[in-house]
Amino acid sequence: MSDCDYPPDDFRVLGQSFRQVMKRMTRHFFAVVHEQTGSYAYKGRLWHAYSYRFQPALDRAAAENAFAQQCDSPIYVWHEDFDMLWYCPRDIAVQDCFPSFDFYFFPASLKWLYVTTHESGHGIGPYFVSHDALDCHVHP
Repeated sequence: MSDCDYPPDDFRVLGQSFRQVMKRMTRHFFAVVHEQTGSYAYKGRLWHAYSYRFQPALDRAAAENAFAQQCDSPIYVWHEDFDMLWYCPRDIAVQDCFPSFDFYFFPASLKWLYVTTHESGHGIGPYFVSHDALDCHVHP
């Protein structure tokens, strides 16, 4: 476990709601990878869709700046390694503990996605993609 203080359990999304949100997010942002590889996760990580350039995304400082411009609240926060999802106010979601973990931040509208990676310290990520930039068909 990390030193990161996760959002309080009051904000956890569980059960059927968890599965529905994750299904929508995955199909929305990772459809191209699925179409090309047969899996939404390439080499075990969803964010490899961007690091291996299956889909276009802003990265590094451009991604951080684009994310800082977003003002949606509340937003979802998904921790890929622990497979935990929260829906919480932005100020709780964007604590400065996440840059070295695989976290996915997105609003309920799915109009954008911001991903931090455990490889950010090596220049891989973070990534930002907006709904307008998606080149893929959104699957229901």
